[in-house]
Amino acid sequence: MIDFIVGVIALAYFLLISAATKQHFVSGKYAAGMYVISVLSLIGIFTFLIHAFVTGLNLPVVALALILAAFLLFGWSIKHSRQTRLALAFDPDSKTSGIITNGPWKYTRHPFYLSYCAFWFACALGTAHISSIAVFSTLLLVYCYSAIKEETELQKGSFGDEYKNYQKKVGFIWPKLLVKN
Repeated sequence: MIDFIVGVIALAYFLLISAATKQHFVSGKYAAGMYVISVLSLIGIFTFLIHAFVTGLNLPVVALALILAAFLLFGWSIKHSRQTRLALAFDPDSKTSGIITNGPWKYTRHPFYLSYCAFWFACALGTAHISSIAVFSTLLLVYCYSAIKEETELQKGSFGDEYKNYQKKVGFIWPKLLVKN
């Protein structure tokens, strides 16, 4: 029964982030990197759901806790970024209207990526299947690459100095545990 519940919650999270690509993020073009993310995500969720609904999950309580944490972080990130027009990953025409430093951005510069990574890590742990592990590992690299590209653009833009100061205080994807002022 717990596997079924974890599967339903994982599917709900997946549908939420899928809907957000169209409703919350603003991009004129669906870049090639987003197609890579989409294909890997479909492989990952399919593998996870087969395990959740058919063959069984490993560590379902741990997977559930991580998925719920990802869900909460995603919702918190949406709440604090509604007023800012965020672009999809790899958008070549992305324009920055400011830097978000409140809510989850107070702790991590990329809370959406942290949310996604927590979810895919939960899927990898929950299935212990090579495809889930490969999806998690590849998406982790893709998200880090995208975040580095985004930060490079922010450093060059009109908010460059402000962003560089922000980088010193706040963790890249994982929050900094000790901050020196």
